[in-house]
Amino acid sequence: MAESPMDDPNSRHRGPVAQLARLTLFPLALGAGLWATTVAMAEGLAPSAALGLVSLPCMVIVAAAERWIPFRADWNRNHGDVLTDILHTLFSSYLGIELVKLGLLMALLPLAGWLSAQYGSPLWPTDWSIWAQLAVVAVIIEFGCYWIHRVGHEVEFFWRFHSIHHSPERLYWLNAGRDHPVGAALTTLASLPPAIALGVPEPCMALYFVMQSIHGLFQHANVDVRLGPLNWIFSMAELHRWHHSTEIEEANTNYGLTLICWDIVFGTRFLPHLRGPEVIGIAAMPWFPKSYWGQFTVPFRWKYWLRESAG
Repeated sequence: MAESPMDDPNSRHRGPVAQLARLTLFPLALGAGLWATTVAMAEGLAPSAALGLVSLPCMVIVAAAERWIPFRADWNRNHGDVLTDILHTLFSSYLGIELVKLGLLMALLPLAGWLSAQYGSPLWPTDWSIWAQLAVVAVIIEFGCYWIHRVGHEVEFFWRFHSIHHSPERLYWLNAGRDHPVGAALTTLASLPPAIALGVPEPCMALYFVMQSIHGLFQHANVDVRLGPLNWIFSMAELHRWHHSTEIEEANTNYGLTLICWDIVFGTRFLPHLRGPEVIGIAAMPWFPKSYWGQFTVPFRWKYWLRESAG
């Protein structure tokens, strides 16, 4: 029987430093990452390189925090999923998203230039502070993320692809990248075009992607974070664990990728308590394949896997 979240795996980590880490680790990591990115870009580093420079140390910090202050001790045990999640992160998420981004840039940058010429000035408020621009672009991008994610739960055709993300039986930092390439591409296609068409500057977009990257690592991490009021801003782990529940009425909530604002607007924010669901995964498909290739083929062999699960 899986260890219950109520068993408190952190009984050995109740000291003041551990308690402080639960409250501050995510906001400190996010703040430091955004600050480091601005400094790196000011020194002439390319925005894409700045993103990698910040994300890699954050991975190490989150992986270490999972061992120090885990949310559930049983989630730290290897479930035979590490290789699958590495392949998903490299090929399904990173490579797939970058290729779609490149295509969108090639298609929409001319549109951004044309719109700017029609209006006689840039559509984007480049005279605002970079932090105000970041807040605005995050809300714009998150609108598309929210709706494509919600459609991925409510429309069976799209659920075929999104189900891969819900197949893990534990949450830890590496399976933040578990997705189908088609699902990752759809999220990018649904969310980035408005920002590109409006001519959002590359440094501002880089800051958003840094925020998204750091947040995504913590969102899935097996770290006992306690965000308090920040749970009304970010779609973080305490909310996202409910999104991975095996209970449909719990899982069809908290759709925000990075921010929770659109869940608040559309009434899908859900946080009954902080212990999280007892079980995560896909209850209706216990025979879901474990390998990367098996999961890649799931949407194209959907009826077969439904029969396997029913049998």
